[in-house]
Amino acid sequence: MNHMVANLAHDFGPEVRINAVGPGATRTAALESVLTPEIEEKMLAHTPIKRLGYAEDIAGAMLYFASPISEWVSGQTIFVNGGGVQTLE
Repeated sequence: MNHMVANLAHDFGPEVRINAVGPGATRTAALESVLTPEIEEKMLAHTPIKRLGYAEDIAGAMLYFASPISEWVSGQTIFVNGGGVQTLE
């Protein structure tokens, strides 16, 4: 995905900026339907910010890309994942 974003940014720039958001485990209805305290603990074992994400966290990254402050940003992926990887191992 990262490579594709960078390639598309090159192909479509300067008219279009291409960026992506890489979300970590985010509290949604789907996740809540299977999440237990034990699973959450395992998911957060390698996550420095010791919580799962919220839709607002992902929206914040999208707003950054949509705002004028990011006008010189293209071909990038922002990982919104609490600083880690939420896996069950």
